[in-house]
Amino acid sequence: MGEPRGRGLPRKLGVLLAAIPLLAVLLADGALLARRSTPGSGSHGSTVTSAPRASRSLADAARADALRALLGRRSDAVLHHDRKEWLSTLDPGHRAFRRQQARVFANLAEVPLASWSYSFDPASAQSPNAATARYHAKTWAPTTFALHYRLRGFDPRPTNLAQFPTFVQRSGIWYLTSLSDFAAAGEASSRELWDYGRVVVVRRPRVLVLGHPGEESTMQLIAAEAAADIPRVTAVWGSAWARKVVVLVPATQQELSKVVADYGDLDHIAAVATAEVQTHPGRPDPVGDRVGINPNNWPKLSPLGRQIVLTHELTHVATRSVTGAAMPTWLAEGFADYVGYLGSDVPTTFAAQELAADVRAGRVPARLPGDDQFNGDSKRLSQAYEGAWLACRLIADRHGQAALVRFYRMVGTSSSSQSEALAAASHAVLHESFTRFTRDWRAFLRAELA
Repeated sequence: MGEPRGRGLPRKLGVLLAAIPLLAVLLADGALLARRSTPGSGSHGSTVTSAPRASRSLADAARADALRALLGRRSDAVLHHDRKEWLSTLDPGHRAFRRQQARVFANLAEVPLASWSYSFDPASAQSPNAATARYHAKTWAPTTFALHYRLRGFDPRPTNLAQFPTFVQRSGIWYLTSLSDFAAAGEASSRELWDYGRVVVVRRPRVLVLGHPGEESTMQLIAAEAAADIPRVTAVWGSAWARKVVVLVPATQQELSKVVADYGDLDHIAAVATAEVQTHPGRPDPVGDRVGINPNNWPKLSPLGRQIVLTHELTHVATRSVTGAAMPTWLAEGFADYVGYLGSDVPTTFAAQELAADVRAGRVPARLPGDDQFNGDSKRLSQAYEGAWLACRLIADRHGQAALVRFYRMVGTSSSSQSEALAAASHAVLHESFTRFTRDWRAFLRAELA
């Protein structure tokens, strides 16, 4: 059995990957992960917007107008599959960038786009650097710039991806000349699958899978699995969610890390749920929900494991709109695990091996796992997921599945602090203090795992 790159496989992963269905170390994901974005509502179609400025020089105003026109042509080129128009927006003096952008345009051909547009703030600009000096011409690079796109039938509103372009003026005409001049300073443009290769598409009712040529058979299996798992999530959570999913199947783990905004350590992760989450008063407002598959680890899961992992990720998609700032990671992940494991008949001591070993050795955790224990490089990642799952199982076993859903919603929509939200939900739903619930959870661990 091969190992993901990086440090060695944890014992649980190495021993159980092929046989058991699911391991906590392969479920780590981004329940609350926000993709890099520029806040704002975005725009539809091929329009270009910019922030107002009280007073600008005539030259600044002319430049802003020229760039709006340039970006409008670029948007139209994507939506109308006009390669010539796309290339006309690019710096004729930067041949390598033109070739790269020509590939991106070709890679987009099969992507079902409903809209593609840009927004920028003409009032703010990056300071010139060594990279921009190489053009030997007048340049301008906005500090705030975003690409907005919407997938037909799946994105109700466009997602907003932060980019850091450089524009150059040659013979009085403005062109796009780079998207990477400021990457060394930590301002790297967001990336999507089409930045890495041609995108192919597999569809099922309510499921859209995007990947690369050569992965179609895997994409077909993932699409079928996702379509079958959507009703499993709905059976627990209810129908108050889109009941649709977009799944990304990158070619490499490194590609996945870029597409999900440098999530971090993915060595022990099979899939990750991401979205751009804009916070509005009282609730999060997610757009661009995606489930990304890790090609290093996905093949190592058994069929039942794939079902559990995808159901887990789909639960995050379903619950994201009520997963606000007060939500502790243990509840978000524990609930997703609860839905994922439901009906799987996986023995508790098998699914919670690492925590069971601790409990048998007398090391019962004193409190529910903190948010930091769910980081991909945490040494207690397995125990964190296992303890979170059993906390949610305890609520469902004692108070019913509907009570678990109410508990989640009450905490996730609270405008209070995390501790206040948990205290209030414990009293209202569980009819006990959160301190008492924690004691009950510790006793439950002993009963289930000793």
